[in-house]
Amino acid sequence: MKIYQMTDEERIKLLLDSGYLTAAQAKELEERKTISKDLADSLSENQIGSFSLPYGFATDFLINGKNFLVPMVTEEPSVVAAASNGAKRIKHSGGFKTFPSSRIIYGQIVLENLTQEANEKLEAADSEIFAFAQQAHPSLLKRGGGVVSMHFNHYQDFTEVELGINTVDAMGANLVNTILEKTAHKISTLISGDVLCSILSNSGQGQVITVEAKVNFEDLATKKMTGSEVASRIVKLSKFAQQSVKRAVTHNKGIMNGVDAVLLATGNDFRAQEAAAHSFAFESGQYQPFSQWRIESNQLIGTLKMPVELGSVGGAIRALPMAQLSLAIMKITSSKELQCVVSSVGLANNLSALRALVTTGIQAGHMSLQSKSLAISAGAIGQEIDQVSKKLNQTKDYSLQNAQNILLELRK
Repeated sequence: MKIYQMTDEERIKLLLDSGYLTAAQAKELEERKTISKDLADSLSENQIGSFSLPYGFATDFLINGKNFLVPMVTEEPSVVAAASNGAKRIKHSGGFKTFPSSRIIYGQIVLENLTQEANEKLEAADSEIFAFAQQAHPSLLKRGGGVVSMHFNHYQDFTEVELGINTVDAMGANLVNTILEKTAHKISTLISGDVLCSILSNSGQGQVITVEAKVNFEDLATKKMTGSEVASRIVKLSKFAQQSVKRAVTHNKGIMNGVDAVLLATGNDFRAQEAAAHSFAFESGQYQPFSQWRIESNQLIGTLKMPVELGSVGGAIRALPMAQLSLAIMKITSSKELQCVVSSVGLANNLSALRALVTTGIQAGHMSLQSKSLAISAGAIGQEIDQVSKKLNQTKDYSLQNAQNILLELRK
């Protein structure tokens, strides 16, 4: 029997008998199943269990005049804390304002070995091909979506038929690929040439959103710095990110900490989002930060612009109970609204990271929040976790050896 044909119990036994798992590890896999076997089998192959990450929520998000609690899935505690911290400071100054674009996904039909005559015939049939593509997914049309644009692009050895498709509230990968494959078959009946592939693009060019947030100086101040000083330093670091690629990458990673955590919580494809976002950052020819900060009228003003690829219906989003729970907690009404939330979380995380960097440094808050996981790594259990964590925060020595020494002393 092939591995993919086995039950999960049979796969676990195979790993156990082959020495890949101990008996204790096999028992752990069998006991810690957070989704049903049927659902796990439908979402992955060769599955033997489910992998859990902490599920929490960020607070104080005021977006376009509406309050949100935002579920987030992440193994890094500072991400949720930073999102809530940044959102609270921004809320005092009116909250986030978002400006989403149209939700268009682009797909590519790639043709090769086309003669000049075939290319001319292809372009002459543009109205027929476009009309066919529009009717290729009737249920999408009924929901108000469908093909909205078509372009022919010619390369050295290839011809591309590019379709722009409004997927409404779905992320749309399967919808787009279905339309592309049907249209590619139609094209092959009209001209001679080979269809190399038909596939959506994760460029995100049709799903760019802009978010703006203002922060009063008094909401930026620390015990040692005025709000004006903090704002000025944030602007300087923002400008440095526009000049330094290495800094821009880390600047954007901090934004994606928040973005990906919400995408995971809602069952969305964070890999597609990462691809779209980082290709957008390189559009100018030099990798750029997604956000920029400036000072106007005694306020720090941040603007984030990036593609956000997601859906609020269909696929894993519909299948995963926790994804549905996340959407319910946020009271999401559409994919556009979810876009607004996700991008606002990214800007909130960015504000918190920049403020920490230019004041106390990133480790002060980061490691104090990481101390509990370090305590667990050292072997602490139950009440020991908080006790070891507290001592780590007092000593400021966040090493595994120190955590182990503290635990040893505690148990003595």
